[in-house]
Amino acid sequence: MKKLLLLSATALVAFSCGQKNKAHISGTFSGISKDTIYLEMLTTKGRTVVDSTVTNQQGNYRFTVSTPVAAPTFYNIVYKQSSIPVIVSPGEKVKVNSLCDLGRNYTVEGSDDSKLLKEFNTMYSNGVRSLDSLANLYSETRPTPDNDARRTALLREYTQRYVKIKREHIAFIVKNASSMAAVYALYQRLPNDEALFNANDDRVYYRMVADSLADKYPASPHVIALLRDVKTQDDAAALAQQVSRQQAETAGLNHPEITLQDMFGKDHKLSELKNKAILLTFWSVTDPKGPAMNNEMKELYKEFSGKGFDIYQVSLDSDKASWILAVQAQKLPWTNVIDPNGFTGLPAMSYNVAATPVNFLINRRGNITGRNLQGAALRTRVAELTR
Repeated sequence: MKKLLLLSATALVAFSCGQKNKAHISGTFSGISKDTIYLEMLTTKGRTVVDSTVTNQQGNYRFTVSTPVAAPTFYNIVYKQSSIPVIVSPGEKVKVNSLCDLGRNYTVEGSDDSKLLKEFNTMYSNGVRSLDSLANLYSETRPTPDNDARRTALLREYTQRYVKIKREHIAFIVKNASSMAAVYALYQRLPNDEALFNANDDRVYYRMVADSLADKYPASPHVIALLRDVKTQDDAAALAQQVSRQQAETAGLNHPEITLQDMFGKDHKLSELKNKAILLTFWSVTDPKGPAMNNEMKELYKEFSGKGFDIYQVSLDSDKASWILAVQAQKLPWTNVIDPNGFTGLPAMSYNVAATPVNFLINRRGNITGRNLQGAALRTRVAELTR
């Protein structure tokens, strides 16, 4: 689904011109003597240079800005190829000092939002570097039989690191949902990933931030765009559910139809398992609980597959290679398919899946009779449905 708000280090939010709401940005960039630095305002259409100045002999500089509205605005302080992002509110006097490495070694005072932004960017940059390092090691390890174990270990470590980074980012957003820094965090990207926070996958976080900021900054174009994005997500989910219901009615089902491909590119419909008791499960190889969950399902499958029970497992991973590796390594015998669109795909939206793992138990008549059943409760229900 296309996002209405594309907020990243190079494009954030729309703004309307104005000359009110003055604020000041100043500081010292050690080692940058009598050289030009620029101030950019970040918008959905790109970066717009709004001012420039020349540092003095000691590296001191100063900008005076007029924020477009009475709300925080995103800026970049730019020197050559490096930049420092700040969030400036009307009336603030923000001081940003830096030593040598402009983008990494800096301090900020006079703006709580900018301090939070620095905290997030430090965490974000460390995460990107760690993932890049693992990706490079994987690329440098040739795909030979002798290296299979090493490559598998690197993939596993990459997945675990990714999960850890996302959890850290979620914690930051939840803790700081009332700060504009949370809006910035929602739209950052990691290597080989469209966005760390997927529009439908993480709708709860988009809505949390939007609701927290709507009353606080109702005139902010940042918040207006975020609210519009949340509405687009909700509308897309509602449409997907409507389409899925129509498909189900056409197929004579009481639950949404799913058609996805296995690792060999072959289509598999959920309706192919019609007249069986079905455990429909959505999962991701990045979930540390995945192997234990699959082991539990293997026991169920072994006991009840001969009695009219089957499993249809949907991966919501964007990395198909990691999914194939997991399915093969764990020797999963049932129907395994993947939707690289993840939580924005029709299957996940049709079943209103907002997190993984999640399962749905479907009886022989096609009715969903249970959700997120685990352990003894799941086994008892499967036994009842296969009598």
